[in-house]
Amino acid sequence: MNKIKEYQEIINYKIKKVRIQGNPDELYNPINYILSLKSKRVRPTLSILSYSLFKEDLNKITEPSIALEFFHNFTLIHDDIMDNAEIRRGKDTIHKKWNKNIGILSGDLLMIFAYKMLENIDNKSFKKTFERFNNIAIKVCEGQQYDMNFEIKNEISEDDYLKMITLKTAVLIGFSLELGGLIANQEKQITDQLYLAGEKIGISFQLMDDYLDVFGNVEFGKKIGGDILLNKKTYLIIKLLEQADTYDKKNILKMMNSNDDENKIKFITSMMIKYEIDKISKDKMDSFFNDGIEILNNIAGNKESLKNLKNYFEKIRNRYY
Repeated sequence: MNKIKEYQEIINYKIKKVRIQGNPDELYNPINYILSLKSKRVRPTLSILSYSLFKEDLNKITEPSIALEFFHNFTLIHDDIMDNAEIRRGKDTIHKKWNKNIGILSGDLLMIFAYKMLENIDNKSFKKTFERFNNIAIKVCEGQQYDMNFEIKNEISEDDYLKMITLKTAVLIGFSLELGGLIANQEKQITDQLYLAGEKIGISFQLMDDYLDVFGNVEFGKKIGGDILLNKKTYLIIKLLEQADTYDKKNILKMMNSNDDENKIKFITSMMIKYEIDKISKDKMDSFFNDGIEILNNIAGNKESLKNLKNYFEKIRNRYY
């Protein structure tokens, strides 16, 4: 059994042992529903891989790593409500299967369970880990608000967009690596480097998600063109508006404000192909990804574990190509 599969099985086993059960059923069933959906448990797996750079005994990292999985799924529940999304991981979203009020409350409870997974961190690591967890959680909320703000603007800058996805998505990937170093009691210089590597790779992965929303397929688990319909200012849209000539840009902006969903997706996608936005996006993804890997290469740790970590990132990356 390879290490990744081994770690994923440890995570899934531990999640089941947490036993998120109680009454009323409408509060607890949605949580178990979203946690049961097909998932690679990326964030806790990254934490364990990071921890294994320095320590072999995984007992101390398992529960804190699951806090990341619970927090991440809490954000997904609420994000889906705000986006009116109907599909998550190829299945109905919680608010569609139940309703929005149940989604909000079950998401809140899952966030509380995330904190419960931090209760047993030893005193040496607890304060700095708890502070960082809270700071990251704040940044994720800031990123989500920027994302919603951008929906009502016709144009935003590339820098603004990169700031938003850094906050909304990449900081949690960064913290996933940082958490492993924190629980392993590594010096701040090392935990900072782990965070930065994860943040850069997290930006790359979000750019990949943007790409797949337009050029992916239903197997990815999202409705193709969903970001276009919601007028999300993804990297692809930003670059399209930058690259398009005056005539095409006018028509693109007109179509973005249209309610003709089918033609909206077809037209904007065709414009992206015309201006090679798919290639521009892939180049940007690769730049951030390679920067993150270079940082990891300079971190002293168990060589085999470092190889496993980099291979895992490559495996995630390869599903986009």
